Amino acid sequence: MVAAVIVLYNPDMSLLDRLLRSVVGQVQSAFVVDNTPGSFVAFSSHFEKYQGIVSYVPLGENKGIATAQNVGIRESLSAGHSHVLLLDQDSTLPPGMVTKLLEAETALIQSGEKVAAVGPLIVEVKNGKRYGAVRHGWFHTSRISIDPSTDKPVATDYLNASGSLIRTEVFEQVGLMLDELFIDAVDTEWCLRSRNKGFYSYVVPSAIMAHGLGDTVVHVLGRDIILHNDIRNYYMVRNHTYLLRMMSMGWKWRLFNLVYIPKYIVVHSWLSGHTYKSLKLLLSALLNGLIGNVGRIAEK
Repeated sequence: MVAAVIVLYNPDMSLLDRLLRSVVGQVQSAFVVDNTPGSFVAFSSHFEKYQGIVSYVPLGENKGIATAQNVGIRESLSAGHSHVLLLDQDSTLPPGMVTKLLEAETALIQSGEKVAAVGPLIVEVKNGKRYGAVRHGWFHTSRISIDPSTDKPVATDYLNASGSLIRTEVFEQVGLMLDELFIDAVDTEWCLRSRNKGFYSYVVPSAIMAHGLGDTVVHVLGRDIILHNDIRNYYMVRNHTYLLRMMSMGWKWRLFNLVYIPKYIVVHSWLSGHTYKSLKLLLSALLNGLIGNVGRIAEK
């Protein structure tokens, strides 16, 4: 039995309904965990049309994606589900995606693989680009192009959280998401922690899911760069810096990020449109990551 865990934050209700319509025929339950400040139980009336499948869990404040995912995962564990499907509010499942993920996972396990998670091939909605598997080398990272016509899952160092299908027994062995990260690098940390314990993640090429990875995409020097707002950039820099101390991230990821973090600060400050303000914010994120000042920041 599969339970979807959908995290909300000031959702566009038309997009949320589109997601729920794509989910309800593919899972047995869906836990909608709401980070929207002021969310309350009365809002649950919106989900009455999905009665019997969707459970609304308002948190009343923004506790971050990691905590919201953990709330939904714990609900799934308590209900006895075998799998959790993590989803963002702006994703949409193609028909049959969950079945394809389950079949791929079963085949991998039968072949002797220890599977942490399986996920779809992500297509960025803004530019139509397919984002394949990720492999870290020494001081560099590679995107492995994936042919969607093949059926063979492709090993990846980590998956995008939205669309990831995870057996509940893996959570029992690896643990849940790190609450202190709040947002950004939550999925990366969990996948690499799983890998450190011998579990591997895989992209399933035949399962293709459209998803928005950032606010905008710009083309610079022959490359597409995904841009986020300043607050997301803050969490990205702070969390990646904070995770450098964790051996479970692996030497390759840590050495790569020693180069990547300074480059990210420079490039994203430059592209922000307010370079000095952005640079000041991201340098504070770097400092807070180094001293371990994590959790939610006060947003002005």
